[in-house]
Amino acid sequence: MLTFAIHKNRTETFILMLHSFKITQVFFLAMIKYFYAPLYGVAIGMGFWENFFALIAGGTLAFTIYYYFSDLVIVYSRYLNPYVVKIFPVRWQRAAKRRKVQRRIKRRNRKNFSWKNKFMVKLRRGYGMWGIILLTPVLLSLPIGAFLLRKYYRENKFSFPLMISSIIIEGFILCVIYWSVANL
Repeated sequence: MLTFAIHKNRTETFILMLHSFKITQVFFLAMIKYFYAPLYGVAIGMGFWENFFALIAGGTLAFTIYYYFSDLVIVYSRYLNPYVVKIFPVRWQRAAKRRKVQRRIKRRNRKNFSWKNKFMVKLRRGYGMWGIILLTPVLLSLPIGAFLLRKYYRENKFSFPLMISSIIIEGFILCVIYWSVANL
């Protein structure tokens, strides 16, 4: 009897580990590909609420990391880059200048806007902050949306909470859609 109880506990422990591994997979997938994470959760057989909470936790954590990390990137590119160049040896600086001239020549010969650049400009000018907030979880990716929101709407104190609420609401809608289609 004692060996059966130990075996039963090992089986339950193994099932619990598999279940927590599924939640972890959806969590990390939501950090990278938010739109596809609930679909993956439904495909591996997760429950609705587990899928939803793993999606929300991964999406909000990823957006927070990307949002504050993009601020570091913006500050670095604006203020610290000229000072870092002075530290490098003269030989490296000359090579960097040659590459800069070559890039400038290539830039003259290429078209100015790609369809992605045009889309970003239309999104910002046409829809503003609300367009970025509503389209980031579904159409744009979380890193791009966090960068655009931090760059253009840093002074707006409601941009971060609105984006988090958008992630939660759109995550719920995605979970409902994927769950209802899978359980037809």
